[in-house]
Amino acid sequence: MRIEHYDIDLDYDEKTKEYTGKERIMLSGNEKDFVINTLNHEIKEIKLNGVNVELENGKKDEEKIIKGELRNNSELFIEFKAKVPEALTGLYLAKTPDGSEMVSTQFEAIGARRAFPCFDEPLLKATFSIKLTIASHLDAISNMPVASTTEKNGRKTVEFQRTPRMPTYLLYLGIGEFKTMHRKHGNVDLYLTGLKGHMETTKYPLDVAEQCLDFFNEYTGIPYMLPKMHLISVPEFAAGAMENWGAITFRESALLHNESSGNASKKRIASVIAHEIAHQWFGDLVTMKYWNDLWLNESFATFMANKAIDAIYPEWNITGDMLVSDGRGAFLVDSLESSNPVSPKERDMDKMGERSTEITYGKGGMILRMIESYVGEDAFKNGLHNYLLKYSYSNAEAADLWKSISENSEKDVSGIMDAWITRDGYPLITVNNGNKVEITQERFLLNGKTDDRIWPVPLTVKRKDGIESMLFDSKEKEISVGQFLKLNADETGFYRVKYSDDFYSKFDPASDDFTEFDLIGIISDLYALVISGRMDLKRYTDIIGKFKQNGRYNLYIQISNELAELYHILYRNEDVKKTFMDFHEEQKKLLEKDRNDDINRSILHGLVLRRLAEVDEDVCGDLAAKYHHMEKEDPDMRNAIAYAFVKKHDDPEATIKKYESLKNDNDRVAVLVSMGNLKGKEAMEMIFTLAKDGRIKKQDESRYYTSFGLSIDNKDLAFENIERIVARLNEISSGGRNVSNLMSSVLPFLGEGRTDETKKLMDKIRNDKNKLGIAKGLEKLEIFEKLREKYNK
Repeated sequence: MRIEHYDIDLDYDEKTKEYTGKERIMLSGNEKDFVINTLNHEIKEIKLNGVNVELENGKKDEEKIIKGELRNNSELFIEFKAKVPEALTGLYLAKTPDGSEMVSTQFEAIGARRAFPCFDEPLLKATFSIKLTIASHLDAISNMPVASTTEKNGRKTVEFQRTPRMPTYLLYLGIGEFKTMHRKHGNVDLYLTGLKGHMETTKYPLDVAEQCLDFFNEYTGIPYMLPKMHLISVPEFAAGAMENWGAITFRESALLHNESSGNASKKRIASVIAHEIAHQWFGDLVTMKYWNDLWLNESFATFMANKAIDAIYPEWNITGDMLVSDGRGAFLVDSLESSNPVSPKERDMDKMGERSTEITYGKGGMILRMIESYVGEDAFKNGLHNYLLKYSYSNAEAADLWKSISENSEKDVSGIMDAWITRDGYPLITVNNGNKVEITQERFLLNGKTDDRIWPVPLTVKRKDGIESMLFDSKEKEISVGQFLKLNADETGFYRVKYSDDFYSKFDPASDDFTEFDLIGIISDLYALVISGRMDLKRYTDIIGKFKQNGRYNLYIQISNELAELYHILYRNEDVKKTFMDFHEEQKKLLEKDRNDDINRSILHGLVLRRLAEVDEDVCGDLAAKYHHMEKEDPDMRNAIAYAFVKKHDDPEATIKKYESLKNDNDRVAVLVSMGNLKGKEAMEMIFTLAKDGRIKKQDESRYYTSFGLSIDNKDLAFENIERIVARLNEISSGGRNVSNLMSSVLPFLGEGRTDETKKLMDKIRNDKNKLGIAKGLEKLEIFEKLREKYNK
């Protein structure tokens, strides 16, 4: 069966929040008693080729069996009615704290079936003609430009041009009172849109979008395919953004840029816009056949967004961000026995189970970077171009891409990639160097276990006279000792390296032999070796003492992140506390002495002050004094200011008052996260009430619960209330990812000293939607408990 076209006519009642729908679906092929996806619809009438047919329940709630027979070209007519919920999925109502609202959609992965009956799988592409009837004062947006608008009796009907062939999950419908900025870029109309009264922004997002379009047009050799592109700010949004073809949606904080936007926000906005525009080619133009290749869409968008931003803003050193954020998260999760392969065996979304975003986005992106380094940029780019051309407006599998890159590089990309994406984990390569350099590989796990699996590793050997590349696909190998410096040049490979004692003794981070990316890799690997029990803590802290600020800001963000985690694991260890404090005080002095316009310096400065506020009363007091006018301070410092006020004054009334007075989403989130450190049950109940009353955005609530669960002062209280928190997250967002992410983050700290009790509690909470996050959290708890037993003395 092939889906040819959807004709969808929806009539939305703003007062009742209900809509009626009539749709005609054009089908071809021969099929009897076929399944359609529909959820929460009252079906009024259904006809196949003009004849009434019956619907029977399928195997799942969202499946109905149409009792009829397709013969060649057929028309399926469905009339239905539905309510617009506030559940942040499907077609839903997105509200602002001041009562403004819009209807928006979030269909990935299987949310389109909540909006209208459809064949909701990525392989079943079709064209769409959309007609929306709404109140005259409202505006409507969809994937394509408006074809016509007619008004009658206070209502208007907006018809949109027909879309290209695309899957249901990329369709977009938006209704509200909008304010829009417009810019013509070549043949493309660019729009920046949001609710009236909630569009405080510069034209920066449009500037970024224009430059990204130019980059991807040139890189792919395929011009952007649609006549327009909307960038749409949505006030309540479960995801960060969504790549609906020609109508990209964003959280307000991931799109709108104004005087309250700091450098970290500026970088995030650019990166998210680049990621979603990359999807217009990688996912929209060419779509995976089955959900098991969703990782390819997301990994490519992650990888290509970094390429775009690096070309547009080279001074940002965005690859360093990738290593410090996406890379660090991927390495951590894939060091656990509870990790999952990049590409699952199951093709059905319901059977695939929960997936780690750190693997889908981070590990996948890192592996693509490794393969590009292995085959060369030109071969990679040409292979990608041929792949996009061949499968435009169609579907493909990962194997199709590997084949294309292999043909352009004359290297066995398929064989290498299969080994990396179909199983979890990655190798630790151990270097023993004396008169010769011997390397061995084994699986790296943070719990200290290992196994004998072998990976085909695209290995780079850095020497004083250049870089040597080779494929390391055996248990052990001997390489030339001549002018050896290190493995994994510029951290292009997804593996860890353990060097000899002699290497670490002589290691000098100030040496010109090492790039910033080299140093990020060395220190990241060393930290992981400590956590896994393969390296002594003192060696790590001694080496940290060798690092002095030299403008390599991403490197110092990496070290700060590691020391912060180590301090929270071992906060009773005075040596760890001293290392944490000394490092950040040294960074503070150097950063305040070396003031410049590098945005990474400003981001690091804010991070250093936030961390010092935990342990330095003077810094905490100075920051807290700026709280009541924090929105006038440097935006990169506001997280530190919000935390410091709570740390020093522990005043829930003043904190909540400040939160409700702020208009900027980033500032509100900074204060919301700080609330997690307000001590005691009374403060907790005040914030729970704030959330229940709708005064905290649903999309942001989990930020508070995570901060609350990570607070050293509140961990007992959080442990007692974890079931209540989970119930709330299930209520506002169908649980799933939010609960899973929360458990993964807080269990290693909440469970300190009570592992068995924590496991019993998780037995009450665990389900198919959150079991992966619980498994990760419990595994990290056991790893951290070993460290506490060893070093908390």
